[in-house]
Amino acid sequence: MASKIFGLIALTAAISQVKAPKHFLYDLLIGEEKAEKVEELEIHTRQAGRRKAPLVGRREQGIFVRREAFAVQRVKPSYIKLQAVNEAEALFEQQFGQTPYADPQQTGKRMLADAMKEFKDIAFRTRTWMLVQTLRTGACPMADGVQAIEYGEINKETLAGTALFNNPACDPIAYLKKKQTEVQKESGVVIDTIIMSPDVADAFLENEKVKEYLNTRHANYVRVNDSKAEDAEGKKEIAYLPTLGITVYSFVDWYTDMDNQNEEQVIPAKTCIGVKSKSFTFRYGAMALRPKQGAPKTLHINKEVIRPWYPDTSEDDEIQYFSAPLCMPREDIRAWFVSTVL
Repeated sequence: MASKIFGLIALTAAISQVKAPKHFLYDLLIGEEKAEKVEELEIHTRQAGRRKAPLVGRREQGIFVRREAFAVQRVKPSYIKLQAVNEAEALFEQQFGQTPYADPQQTGKRMLADAMKEFKDIAFRTRTWMLVQTLRTGACPMADGVQAIEYGEINKETLAGTALFNNPACDPIAYLKKKQTEVQKESGVVIDTIIMSPDVADAFLENEKVKEYLNTRHANYVRVNDSKAEDAEGKKEIAYLPTLGITVYSFVDWYTDMDNQNEEQVIPAKTCIGVKSKSFTFRYGAMALRPKQGAPKTLHINKEVIRPWYPDTSEDDEIQYFSAPLCMPREDIRAWFVSTVL
């Protein structure tokens, strides 16, 4: 089996070379990923410019329960743990695209590569879910979503009446300018990106005040091609607001909510989010793991670790994946806004 050729160090180096999946929101918002030298991460966050300790508590149905939470200075991120079992008999089975006389060792290497790619995909989807929850709620889920660390109260608002984007009296450009100024005053951060659900994007572009603004600023036509549909990642650049320095995107994608296993939109319907690009980070706790059976634990300073494991009770080999990520804002919890605008 290929896992007997490679050890933990070689496999961990190999998975770092596996290309990660792409996702518009992840690529837009994550500005740094850093593997730390300790298992427990020291965390300070800012709310309206003031340093504060985050809260750790449990989640119920996706909601952070504040009354049972407590302040912390250090957090030990929960592991993402994945494993694949390579059955001994499978090495001698003909794989798709192979001849009946394929080398079992080559088959093992191919199965190993497939397992690492699957690990990479699953872990990336999990981190994307953590990012989405942090963006929408200000709390990063941990421990299979049962617990969370809350960084503070995000800038959240629900509009009504003539303030709604689909109301003829509404001026969405003026609203975005007001929110940009509010966020800058509170946090010192200047928003440069607006992300809208498709229904909000439609209402935004159909608004007469928005049409007038875009028609009188020709820079928008240089940047934006309205004839293009959403790309493969679900995003579409719909406007550039030169007076604000803001790019506006329509974005649609779905994820499986780990609380209830339901398919949900990443950006919920009726939602408009204003944020500065690269304003979130993933920090990874070091992991104390045995490199092999019977060996003492050693500290691994990596974003992800792959370990071969050979159960004593079976001829089947295991490939195990470990990662300890924590998503957090790079600057201030009040540095973005989430508004319901329809």
